[in-house]
Amino acid sequence: MGDRTRKIALTGIISALVVISLILESIAPTGRLGFYVLAAFMLSVVLIESGIGWGWASYIVTCAVGFLLVPEKLNLLPYIMFFGIYTLLKFHIESISKPWIEFILKLGAFNLFLWPAWKIAGTFLPAYLTEGTGVLIGGIVLQIVFVFYDFLFTCWIRYYNEKIAPRIRKNKPKIPID
Repeated sequence: MGDRTRKIALTGIISALVVISLILESIAPTGRLGFYVLAAFMLSVVLIESGIGWGWASYIVTCAVGFLLVPEKLNLLPYIMFFGIYTLLKFHIESISKPWIEFILKLGAFNLFLWPAWKIAGTFLPAYLTEGTGVLIGGIVLQIVFVFYDFLFTCWIRYYNEKIAPRIRKNKPKIPID
């Protein structure tokens, strides 16, 4: 099996798993945030194994198929507006290899995603949570949660590269050529 064929198959399978995760998020009674994280972690496997072009393709496909299959369309917004796209941006940002610049860019990207989400939430939440001190406290808490999420994401990537990927790559079946 050629490398391109392997990448197509891997990207297709993982994209299907991402969509399943998004569907489960839409119908699960609890633990919904975990399905977004799972979807982002699975998308990172496409990036690691197939490259950035396949990662972008997977993101676009999962968003499109998600709109077709996910029962509650609004539940796709966190994946589309943050979890999926941040996975791709993280890959680009971490290619800089300068930790402080990476940290600033990641926080900047998070705040670019946070601003429209905060505006949308402002239409649903009471005013005391979206004005004055509520904004400051909420912003600080969300920054801390994001840094923790990014740390967990980095741990996942490291774990995948050190423990899972070598076993997968080592056990590739050898196809005899007639």
